[in-house]
Amino acid sequence: MSKFNLAALPRRVVILAGAVVVALAGAAAFATLRMHRVDAGMAADGSSSAQTESGDAGASGVDILLGLARQATREGRLVAPQGNNAYEYYLSVIQLDPQNATALDALRETLPFASQEIERQINRRQLEEARREIALLRDFDPTNYTLIILGAKLDAQQQVVTAEDEAKADAMRRRNG
Repeated sequence: MSKFNLAALPRRVVILAGAVVVALAGAAAFATLRMHRVDAGMAADGSSSAQTESGDAGASGVDILLGLARQATREGRLVAPQGNNAYEYYLSVIQLDPQNATALDALRETLPFASQEIERQINRRQLEEARREIALLRDFDPTNYTLIILGAKLDAQQQVVTAEDEAKADAMRRRNG
């Protein structure tokens, strides 16, 4: 089986979108600065200002992702839907800025609530979605005890569903012949 992580794909898309936003913001800042420099006739000061604007554009990409994550949290989208949830946005921030205290704190604080949502998914027998969500949370904290328990509960529920499906198939075979 391939080791390709499906939960990582949307984060890559989010990171790519963030990079595009940062690049566009940088280009806009550069164009604005260049026009200002031409208008004011300050060629010497323009190069140092361009470097400052470029640094601000990088920070704004993280700020945009943090804003999206906060909005997703307010709307109750902690781990779902795939590609548009708080956890994926915060993980994207961590990929851009591994020491970002805001994202690290938010991931740590929302893990118990996200775990409760995963348990509800398992109880509703939405097992593939629960599996994706557990993998997502494990990207942040692979040794978390709650996630280990949820993984075991998911496996047990999968066995129950498989046994029920096999019993139904066996009953249908007996009826048909």
